[in-house]
Amino acid sequence: MFNSEHDSFQLRSVPDSIIKKMQDEDAFWYASHDFRKKSKPPKESFLERLLDQSWFRTLIWILIIGGFISVLTWYLISSNVSIFSRGPGQIKQGDIDDSTENIFEINFEKEIANAISEGQYRIAVRLMFLNVLKNLSLKDLITYKQGKTNFDYLMQMHSSRYYKDFFRLTRDYEYTWYGKFDITPETFDIIKNDFESFRNRIQ
Repeated sequence: MFNSEHDSFQLRSVPDSIIKKMQDEDAFWYASHDFRKKSKPPKESFLERLLDQSWFRTLIWILIIGGFISVLTWYLISSNVSIFSRGPGQIKQGDIDDSTENIFEINFEKEIANAISEGQYRIAVRLMFLNVLKNLSLKDLITYKQGKTNFDYLMQMHSSRYYKDFFRLTRDYEYTWYGKFDITPETFDIIKNDFESFRNRIQ
């Protein structure tokens, strides 16, 4: 049994100087140590580190702009836009431009005969159409100018008695040239006869 008179507890405080002295001793290093687990900052991925680099962001923009320019250039070339057209000059079989020939300097009879002999019927049809434009211009039925569209010439011919025939030739030409349809010798003979009949009419 405990004797309440003799066995009692008394709370005593330790002076701050003693606590400080004990904390400074190596044996009591744990006294002021913070045992709470410190959270580590999340690691950045390799891509995030790259995106933080200014040179890498510049490289990405260069690739984006370069890709856009490449696609735009390919589209313009494949669409036969005139800024990529060659200047006036001699017509080469199989490589004829859309709107830059000087039609008044072309020997159409020779070029058409060459195209037909080589089986280049699409080129022959184009040459025959250009020849029609030349003849219409010489007859003052149209005002020819490089860069004008076939629709412009149709509008000029609208009040003419040759309009329907010219419309049919223009349609056949555009189907053949821009549609890139294969032409058989039989089909070409029909188209050729239409062009020759029209040429005879306006002479």
